Amino acid sequence: MQTVQVVPGLIVDEELFDATVHGLEQYAPSESLTWEDFTSEDRWLLVPDPDGLGYKAELVLRREEDRTVKVNLWMAPDLRDGAKPQPHNHPWEFTAHILAGGYTEQRYELVDGQVVTETRVHEAGGTNHMPLSSFHEVTHIQVPGRTLTLMVCGAGRQGAWEYLDPDTGEVEPNRPDPGFREGLAALNPRMR
Repeated sequence: MQTVQVVPGLIVDEELFDATVHGLEQYAPSESLTWEDFTSEDRWLLVPDPDGLGYKAELVLRREEDRTVKVNLWMAPDLRDGAKPQPHNHPWEFTAHILAGGYTEQRYELVDGQVVTETRVHEAGGTNHMPLSSFHEVTHIQVPGRTLTLMVCGAGRQGAWEYLDPDTGEVEPNRPDPGFREGLAALNPRMR
């Protein structure tokens, strides 16, 4: 099986490629992907965690005002060992199709001023729909570096990320990390 290191910290292979192509055929048939694009440093974006390590990689296939289609390869969860939960929402509704591996997610809903939580496990072959009103955190990756999802997102609200304090139920606006762009450039050679 052919294996390619796209950038340090991101390794893909034919099995992941085949899972992606199969997922596109099922869930986003208007999209296509070649092996050359799947293994191109210019197509992937390694996303840094607070420690500057890549915790997931994204390959965007389509980004339009009313629709985004992207592949995520997960190396680590949102919630790290010992960290305080920081559930977030997204600026778009989406459905994630789990193409390989799986993950555990903690969902948070604000119901009558109270925070209600639910643990969900998502495995290969399943889907995870995330409405705009939900907050969540990925808390466990079943197979780091082999958990692959295809996200099909609806129309977005620019910069509309929010965080929910699970203790108080207060919703806070996005808190941009001033070092995020620097961390992105450090992980992604094409951005240097």
